[in-house]
Amino acid sequence: MDFGPEETRIVGPLGGIFDGFEGFRQVKPEDLVEAVRSSTVALDTNVLLDLYRSLKQTREENIEALHEVGPRLFMPAQVQSEFWRNRDQVIRGVIDRDSAEGLREAQRKARTVLNAWGKQILSKAEADTLRNELDAAFQQVITKLRSGGHGLKMSGALKDTTLDPVLQEVEALFDGRVGLPFAADRLAELVQEGQARFARRVPPGYMDADKANQIEEGTGDFLIWEQLVAHAQATGRDILFVTRDVKEDWWRLGELGSPIGPRVELINEMRDRAGVGLLLAEPPELWAALSEAFPALPTSQSTVDDAERLGEEADIDGSLPWTSEMWEALLSRLEDSAYPIRVAVLREAASSPEGFIPRHRVYEIGDYDQNRLLVGFTKPIIGATRKLIADGELPAGLEPALRAHYLRPGKAEGFLVPRSVVESAGQAPS
Repeated sequence: MDFGPEETRIVGPLGGIFDGFEGFRQVKPEDLVEAVRSSTVALDTNVLLDLYRSLKQTREENIEALHEVGPRLFMPAQVQSEFWRNRDQVIRGVIDRDSAEGLREAQRKARTVLNAWGKQILSKAEADTLRNELDAAFQQVITKLRSGGHGLKMSGALKDTTLDPVLQEVEALFDGRVGLPFAADRLAELVQEGQARFARRVPPGYMDADKANQIEEGTGDFLIWEQLVAHAQATGRDILFVTRDVKEDWWRLGELGSPIGPRVELINEMRDRAGVGLLLAEPPELWAALSEAFPALPTSQSTVDDAERLGEEADIDGSLPWTSEMWEALLSRLEDSAYPIRVAVLREAASSPEGFIPRHRVYEIGDYDQNRLLVGFTKPIIGATRKLIADGELPAGLEPALRAHYLRPGKAEGFLVPRSVVESAGQAPS
C-alpha cells in the first residue's frame, strides 16, 4: 500500500520519554505518603539501632508510627543478623553518651557565652586561657563520670534482654514479620554472585566490597536486596526500604551528595524480577510521611530533627568560628547548586542581632504549608559545607551553619546561625 506525502505510517504503539526509564522521575513527598499506606516497609539495620540512639520522645513517636504500618512491616533476615551483631556495641555507646551528653551541651553553651564576653572585655590571650581552663574542667568531670557512670540506665539490658525496653518494642513490631535466613548452600552462592556484581559495580552493596573480613564477605547489602526481592515476589506489594546509608550503590546522588532517588538499576531490577515498584527513604522522610498518612500520630518537628541529627557526621559539629569570606563561600556554593531558599534563610538569620530566624519566616520564604514538617532543610547546607571542606575551600571543624532552635519539644521555634556569622555579617559583601 502506498502512502501519500500527507500520510503517516503507524508502525506500532508509541511511548513517551520516560517509558522504560521511570526510575528517573522525581520522587515526591506524596509518593512516600502513598507508600507508607500500601507498600511493604522494611527498615535497614541502622534505622532499627537508631531507636536506641534516639531521644525518648523520638523513640516513642517512631514506635507508635510503625505500629500504623502493622502487618506490612518486614525485616530481612540479614537485618536481623546485623541487629544482633551490633546491638551490644550500640547499647554501650548509649550508656557512654547518656553519661556525658548533658555536660557536653553545658560546655558548648559556656563556650558560647565566654566567646561573646571575651571579645568585649578580654584580650585574645586572656580569652584563650579561660577557654582552655573551661574545657579542661569539663573534661575532668566527664572523665570521672564515665569511669564510674557506666551501666546506670541500660547495663541491665546487656545482661538480660527482658530489661531492654527498645527490644521489647521491636519484638512486638516484628513478631511473625522476619524473613528466614538463606540455607548455607544458597548463601554461599549469593556471596559469590554478590562479589561478581561488585566487580561490575552493579548495585547495591559494591561500596562495601572492601569489608571482606565480615561473615558475608562484604555482601550484606546485597543479601538484604535479595531478601527484599524475594519478599516482593511472594506478596506482590511495592517495597519501601528505609535507610540512612546514603551511598551511591543505593541512591542517585545530587551535586552536594544529597539523595535524589533509588538507583534506576534497582528500580528496574525490582520491576523485572518481582513486578513491583521500589522506593527508598531516609528516616526523617519516613516519619514525615507517616505523620501525613496518619494524621492522628503525634510526630513532631523535633522528632524529624532528631532523626536527621543521627544521620549527620561529626565533621559538621565543630566549634571553629566562621569568617565573612567563609560564609560567602558557603552561600555561593548553595546558590550555584540551586538552593535559593536556603540562601535567603541564611542571609536573613545572619542579619538578625541574635542570628535567629523564626519558623514562620522560613515557611514564608519557602512558601511552605504551615502544617508541613521541615524534612531535610539543613541537609543541603551540611552537604555544601562538607563539599567545600573536601575541596579545601573551608577548614574542618566549623560550627554548624544552621541549627534548629527549640524552647520546648515539638516544632522548632526557628533556626540559629553561629554568633561568629552575625559578628562578621557587617563585613561580608552583599
